[in-house]
Parts: sequence; structure tokens; C-alpha cells
Amino acid sequence: MCGIAGIWNLNKEPLTEHKLKKFTDSLSHRGPDGAGYYIDKASNLGLGHRRLSILDLSIAGKQPMNFANERYWISYNGEVFNFIELRSELKNQGYTFVTETDTEIILAAYHCWGVDCLNKFNGMWAMAIWDSVEKNLFLARDRFGIKPLFYSFIPNSIFAFASETYAFKFLENYKRSFNEKNVALQIKDPNTLEGIGYTIFENIYQLLPGHYMIVSENKPNQQKRWWNTLDNLQDVPLKYEDQVEKFKELLINSMQLRLRSDVPVATALSGGVDSSSVFCSLNYMMKHMQNKERMPSNWQQAFVATFPDTLSDERKFAEKVVDFTSLKGTYITLDDRNLLGQIIETTVKSDSIIGAPIVASFMIYEAMRKSGISVSMDGHGVDEMLYGYPWLVKAAYNYYNVKNDITNMQDIEQTYVDLFYDDTKEIMRKQFRNEFAKKSSLQNIKNKIKSTPLNTIYEKIKNNNTVSILPQLSDKPYNSSNLNSSEKMLFDCFHKSTLPEILKIFDRSSMQNSIEVRMPFMDYRLVSYVFSLPMSSKIGNGYTKRILRDAMQGIMPNDIRERKLKVGLMAPMYDWFNTKMGEVIIDEVNSTAFLNSDLWNGKEIATYATQKSKSKTWQGDECSAFWTIFNAHLLQKNN
Repeated sequence: MCGIAGIWNLNKEPLTEHKLKKFTDSLSHRGPDGAGYYIDKASNLGLGHRRLSILDLSIAGKQPMNFANERYWISYNGEVFNFIELRSELKNQGYTFVTETDTEIILAAYHCWGVDCLNKFNGMWAMAIWDSVEKNLFLARDRFGIKPLFYSFIPNSIFAFASETYAFKFLENYKRSFNEKNVALQIKDPNTLEGIGYTIFENIYQLLPGHYMIVSENKPNQQKRWWNTLDNLQDVPLKYEDQVEKFKELLINSMQLRLRSDVPVATALSGGVDSSSVFCSLNYMMKHMQNKERMPSNWQQAFVATFPDTLSDERKFAEKVVDFTSLKGTYITLDDRNLLGQIIETTVKSDSIIGAPIVASFMIYEAMRKSGISVSMDGHGVDEMLYGYPWLVKAAYNYYNVKNDITNMQDIEQTYVDLFYDDTKEIMRKQFRNEFAKKSSLQNIKNKIKSTPLNTIYEKIKNNNTVSILPQLSDKPYNSSNLNSSEKMLFDCFHKSTLPEILKIFDRSSMQNSIEVRMPFMDYRLVSYVFSLPMSSKIGNGYTKRILRDAMQGIMPNDIRERKLKVGLMAPMYDWFNTKMGEVIIDEVNSTAFLNSDLWNGKEIATYATQKSKSKTWQGDECSAFWTIFNAHLLQKNN
């Protein structure tokens, strides 16, 4: 796991090492263990790398790394977890190796199979390979976009790429500016841009998940899709019990691959079903497996963020998991003395508009790093493919409602109600029934999900009324129209909206602390399998994430496995807005920068936010709606 960067001066201007180092070293937080730079002077191209040492800690693992008599040079961020198996396959074809890295395996695989090597890899990556003979640059990203890759192209001037948009602040002779229409879209819905390859900045794009791009001099070709989940669906067992067993087998194998590391590993534990499944499965797996090649002895610990006396605190649930496994739990409470400083610092460094402060996840990874941990095993990806969110449960209900399937409608209604706290369940049931009394269409459900009491604030965002249809960056955009309405929403949630945004958030919060996050549920074999299952295996019998819960029987404590309340790892904004953050909100919204912003009507929003803060009457969804504007203000102020 690292930070990568590259510059190609297309105007024939010689590339200086100073310019390349300045651009690359802005990502030193992603790679504190070393730096490397390569410049092809004949082509005015340079690759930069900041290293976080995970596999082969020796100098041999340094990047940029070359191969085939220096024909190929790579700068790479991520892990190809099946590198041991690929190494054996390539050795049988005559290749020899001098390091214990996966990086060298990638280079040999590219030399052997070309672009098709991507289909061989099981892992997460963003990579750039320079062919010094053909004079082209190959960029590629993993199937689901776990690792980021941003680029900017100015014809006859420059092509540059980096792991974060933050790096472009440090690219000499490059003026970074906001794209106001994209900012407006992102403020209203933070899930808008990430999955389609756009950013809030002018002329900075992302290489899309499951895509590659070959850049030749002065001509970056269109992004080419190399992975489509819908083209890789599987035959699944007919019996549900057999489906559960297959799911468990795939998950355990995914975890075996992702435990390969030459440094200590830990787990970010929330006390919910997903992260608890990861921690408990690790415990189960290590007791039953024999071959532990390249696996660390130090993995038996979980880190838990706690928010005492708030609804966001899940410590008591995490403690049950830790007690069940008899492993170590480290509980972290945010130091309130520097709360505002951390919120502002992490927001500015995230360099994006997100739905909530990233302090909750940041504090976990910060504690890991201070404890000598470099790798975290996390539970991301489950909610988005197994109906873990309330709006996805509504979509499942809508599907059965259209079919007039009363039995399943009743089951899904109760499943929805059980996601909430006991004292609000009947209120949520009434709202749920009222919403479907008019047989709402799926589009109406989506609109209601995104509605908020602060629509008046959204109306004060300039460019808000602009219907922005952004051009497709992919040669083959995802088309999920053949799926039923419920499964389509699930598919889009995983591939286009919610999950891409979550992956971005956790990449920023973890890599600001030099922590590599591994995600066992994101193994492509498991994802393809889940999207091949019938809906009833994913949600039903009173539960979201049905097949995961049943696969974990006997592996994790039952009261956690059967837990239905949906909380999630999130900052207690409601508490903070009405206490610690009130004064800073008043100060910031009444600042000249906020009041005179080109992006929103500052005076009207300032009046609203000031009144709410002084009276301490912020409500939860009001906090979320205002936060994205406040987030954008902090970025604008510090751009």
C-alpha cells in the first residue's frame, strides 16, 4: 500500500526531479517508509512512489521497480493477494524472481499476458506501467475501485496522475480550481461523483473501477472496461443450505489470502455484524488452517472507536465479540481537547465533499499506527450487496409489493422496522406504511430517501437547479436494466454510488495514518457469487444480510449475529453540533469566505446555521445536510 504519482511533460519540456519529488512527496502520509523516483529523460516522463512496506520489507521492494532489462517501470499502490500462486505459475513459464514482492509478480504477469494479466489478479490496486520501448503508459485499477487513481490531461502540455486529488495542489505550473456544477451535485448528494469517475475539481478525473487506460504521447485513450460483474455471474447451488456453505468457503479463502503480510495485522471492529464477522472469522480460520505461509503471528487484536453517552457508541457490542474470541480489544475515545482541529484537518486532507466528518474512522487508524500496526482487516461491502441499508430494504419491499406477495411484504416490513431503536419502531412502521399506501414507484422511494428538512438550504446552493448529465468516461458503462427493480438498486449501490463513496472515505482516513485496509468481502469471487444469488438468500426470514448471518453460525456470538439494529461507524454529529462545534460553526459561516462564496448564498445559510447553533436545536438530518456545505467551505478556504 503506497502513494503513487507520475508526470509526463507533453510539451517537450525537460522534467526535473524537483518537480516530480514535490508532486510525489505530497503523498508521504500514504508511504512513510521510503520514496523512489524514475525519470525517462528522452520522453520527459517521471514516476514517483511513496512506500508503505507490507511485503518484503527489504530495499529490494523499492519502487519504481523495473523489469525486462529496464523496459518496464512500475509505480503501484495496493496488494495482489494471490501473488504466491501466480509466482509458481510464472516460474513454470520460465520466469525468475529476485524479490519477495507482489510488485515483481505484476511486472512479470504484464510481460507474459499483457492487459489480460488483470484477470489473473485477486486484490486491490492502482498501477502505472511505463513501456520505455513502445513509449506508452498503462494505467489500471482493481475491479471495484478499492484503491484510487486520479489523473489530469492538458493537450500539448501535461498528463499527470496521483493517488489523491490533494497531490495536484503541489504540481508545479498547474492551477487547481473547483468545478462549481460538480460541487453543487456533491453537496446535495455526496454519492454522486465517485462511481462515475468525476471529482469536484476542474479537469481532474478518476480511472474508473474495473478499467484500464493506455496513454501514448499527447493522446490518452478512452477508459476501457476489463471487468463487468454481470459478465461473471455464477451457477449457484439450488438448496439454501448449500448456498450458505459455499458463501462461508469463499469468505474464509478470501481471508486466508488477505492475511498474507510481513507486518502485524489488526481489525477495525464496530460491534456490528460485518466487522464482527471479519474478526470472528479470523479467529475461526487461524484455529483450523494448517498452511500459514506469509501470515503474521500478530493478528489477534481489534480496535474499537467509542463515543460515550451518544447513540453512536457501540462499545458494549464490540466487547461481546472480543470476549467471545478471547482476543485483545483496544478501545479508543476521541480526545475532545483537539476535536475541532481534527475535524478541520481531516476534512481538508480528505480533499472531497463527504456526508459526515471522517474523525470516527480516522481515530481507529491513528490508534493502530501508534500501536505499530500497518494493516487493518475491515468489513466493507456487505451492506451494499446484502440489503444492509433501510432504502435497500424498502426497495425489496417495493418489489414484493408490485407482485402483491403478501407474505414477503410482511416479512420485509418487519425487517425494516427492526433496523431502528425500540422507542422509534412504531413511528417508523407508520411512516413506512404511509409511504407505500399510494403504491410508490421505486423512483419516488429514491426521492423520499434523499429528501431532507433542509431542502431550503439546498435551494441556496448556486448551480443547484442545473441538470448536469456528465459524459460517460467508460467505453462500456454498467447497464443493470435487465435486473429486477430491487436488484438493480442493489447493484447500483455497490458499483456506482454508496460503496464507491465509502471506499473513498476509508482510503482517506486510513492512508492519512499510513494504514492499509483489506476487505475480505470485496474478493471478486465472493462478489460475483453474491450477485448470482436469489434475492431471498440476501434478505428474508426477518433479516438483512441473511446468508452472512447463517454462514457465521457457531463462529460469532449469536446475539451479535442476530442483531438487527443498524448504527454503523459514524461521528455523533447531532451531539457535536449542539455542543463542541457550535461556536466554530458560527465563526465560519459568518466569515468573509463563507458569506462571499461563489458556490452558495452565504448570508441566508449563515443566518440559518447561526440560529440553530445558538439555540442548540440542530437535528440529525439537518446536521447531515449542513455538513456537506460546511465541508465544501473548508475545502474552498484551504484550496
